[in-house]
Amino acid sequence: MILSLANRFLTLERDEGPGEVLARGGDPEAHGILERSGFVPVVRVHEVYHRLPIGLDPVGETRLATRAVARLRTAGCPLR
Repeated sequence: MILSLANRFLTLERDEGPGEVLARGGDPEAHGILERSGFVPVVRVHEVYHRLPIGLDPVGETRLATRAVARLRTAGCPLR
């Protein structure tokens, strides 16, 4: 599988609109880490990204996002 350089980097941020924590980009290894860390894959016609489950309180969001970033860094996944 060939990934573009733009998709190599993973971006983790809070979406301004609904306020969801989203992860975009990354390779299949990063996607697996995100899913094992509690992120939910979202597959649309023109994009695939991950988000935290709906209904988490701010403490839960911070805990899951922090765990995911630590795992991604340990695996050497490039973050932006």
